[in-house]
Amino acid sequence: MKFLFVFIIACLSIFPSNASETSSWKKIGSEDQITIYAKKAKNGILPFKAIGNIEAEINEVLLILTNHRQKNLWAPKLEKVSMHSEFPQTNEYIFSEYYKTQCPATDREFLLKGKIIRESNDVISLKAFSVEDNLEYSSFKSPNHIQAKVNYLNLKLIRLSSNETQIQFEFHGDMKGWMPNWLTNLIQKKWPLRFIQGLREFHRLKDKPLLSKR
Repeated sequence: MKFLFVFIIACLSIFPSNASETSSWKKIGSEDQITIYAKKAKNGILPFKAIGNIEAEINEVLLILTNHRQKNLWAPKLEKVSMHSEFPQTNEYIFSEYYKTQCPATDREFLLKGKIIRESNDVISLKAFSVEDNLEYSSFKSPNHIQAKVNYLNLKLIRLSSNETQIQFEFHGDMKGWMPNWLTNLIQKKWPLRFIQGLREFHRLKDKPLLSKR
């Protein structure tokens, strides 16, 4: 099952640009051979980026990313994914990701439109953004979740060899609700890092009997 995201010059008008950002990516740390970057934005909520490698073939990584029924087994704080609409002709999708937050905060929903683009045999881009303000998709909103805002969620897979893939994860969004900017930045700073770490661990364990039965 596929899900997600867009790029390509002909589609740039459909997906929002990063015009609100005011600087280039700057390295802010590294962990587990994953490099973390950030850059300033006008609204005070920082975009974050992480780059790391996984010992897996690029199409195998894509299969894990697009299996929405198992994504909650490895993606940080993700409770579940619901697929609302699929558009095979354009390879676009409307879906929700539901995230758990610590009490007393209310759980978050990311209501997203995305697309997968094969830029070449060695590069695959997956991109998504929020559509929570679109009346056409308002019926998909969960009344039990705060609607988080995703300006962009970009994933790029780059084939390094037959058994190694680089993952570039970029995210800029707003958790909304009562969270101040400093807390949003603190939470979101770790998300791209934990995402890549979780993906690595899931791939390492995915053929184990206990995991494959879940």
